[in-house]
Amino acid sequence: MDIGKAFSFPFEDEQWVSSILICGLLMLVPIVGWLAIGGYTLEVARNVAMGSPRPLPKWDNFGEKLRLGFNWFVIYFGYTLPLTLLAGLASCILIIPAMSGDDGAIAAGLGLFFCVMALVVVLGLLISPLALAATVRYLQTGSLGDAFKVGEIVAMVRADLGGWVVLWLLSILCSFVGQLGGYVIIGIFFTLPYGQAVFGHLMGQTLQRMGRPTAMSYAPPSNM
Repeated sequence: MDIGKAFSFPFEDEQWVSSILICGLLMLVPIVGWLAIGGYTLEVARNVAMGSPRPLPKWDNFGEKLRLGFNWFVIYFGYTLPLTLLAGLASCILIIPAMSGDDGAIAAGLGLFFCVMALVVVLGLLISPLALAATVRYLQTGSLGDAFKVGEIVAMVRADLGGWVVLWLLSILCSFVGQLGGYVIIGIFFTLPYGQAVFGHLMGQTLQRMGRPTAMSYAPPSNM
């Protein structure tokens, strides 16, 4: 995986400022804007996998970005739903004994709460690479249903566990890079979409190793 290329490629595009800035401004638009940003990330990955020399997306296909972003949300929601349910259960375990006012029940509830939250953390570590693999599988086939063929996704991850864990760790790094601009107030309008673009490139490299996408409904961006 060429990590250096992923971090440098946005600046090789002559229109990188407008592409990144529009993406950043969409942060101000609730729901729709964030779905479009997610689609922007997946479009980077798709462009890289298709071998585009300038994979940074333009904003001439907002609907396509929205579609990709919504499907990405569906994938992550589906895979992380067990974690959400367990976290909700943990909250109930903590709140209900506290309402009773019984010290013994509170202590027992607190202990059970930490046990459930520990399980949430462990499952989160297992599910994160699976959700990433499911997203890449979706980009490869163009089918949302393929992303939820859990047996095939597990087999994908098991076949290259180290690679998927590295991609997951790099996603955390890209998220950290994206948040850095928050220390300069408006800087996050550049750093967050930049971090998303970098992660998209890394995901695209993974997709490229698996084979070019077989179900594409778009034309790769030109050099112009």
